[in-house]
Amino acid sequence: MSDILPPYDLVRSHFEFLFELYPFQVDAVNELAPLPRTGLWLDMGCGKTIVSIHIALYKMLVKEIEQCVVLMPPILLTNWSRTLAGVPGTSHTIYRGTPKQRQAMSLDKMFTLMSYQIFCKDYERLHMLFMGDNMLICDESTAIKNVATQTYKRVRDWSYGKPISLLSGSPLSSPADGYAPIKIVAPNIYRTLAQYERTHIKSRDFFGNPTEWQNLDLLHSNLMVNSARVLETDVLKELPAVSYVPVFYELDSGHMHT
Repeated sequence: MSDILPPYDLVRSHFEFLFELYPFQVDAVNELAPLPRTGLWLDMGCGKTIVSIHIALYKMLVKEIEQCVVLMPPILLTNWSRTLAGVPGTSHTIYRGTPKQRQAMSLDKMFTLMSYQIFCKDYERLHMLFMGDNMLICDESTAIKNVATQTYKRVRDWSYGKPISLLSGSPLSSPADGYAPIKIVAPNIYRTLAQYERTHIKSRDFFGNPTEWQNLDLLHSNLMVNSARVLETDVLKELPAVSYVPVFYELDSGHMHT
């Protein structure tokens, strides 16, 4: 069936959703779902979460993965949980709480949601528990823009040989942020950070900080490899009227334990 149906249709033939996706979202699912590494650069409100869920479910249906680990800022955990709860046939758990509570959790669901901080802290244990085929989704992926941080290194190491999808409405706040997402999504474009800087930094100040950038068209082109970029202004006619929905989040003590 997977050889006949496009990824979006295959997912919809196995799972019931409360609504159809918009054409630009369907296109993103169909184009990116078969790829091992993807970037979803969709503006806020354009459906990064639901598109990435479709991509993960497709990979489960074609037996490419068994589970999906989703990383995000803690404030997004509740809304991700609500979204997955609205898709019958899926299962998920939120990996959080005290160290003792986390230790007692059984992580056998289709989706496991957690913060970047918990992911880094429990990395060794999680790496052992998720020995099977799995996918990593990084929501608000600007959290890994600095290649010197432990967060970037943990995400990089986990994703060796595994599917990964980065989600961000604004993947770049400056050209300095471009290397990390490109290295994750299309790792063969730049061999090293030094090559990236030689290509795109035109001049530096006395302290070595970039003062002028170059080849920005090339940078944008490379950022779009294996990726989809959707601006709200480009799809405004396809989106529903503006509505205001409260964002629910929990500041429980579990997030505070380190």
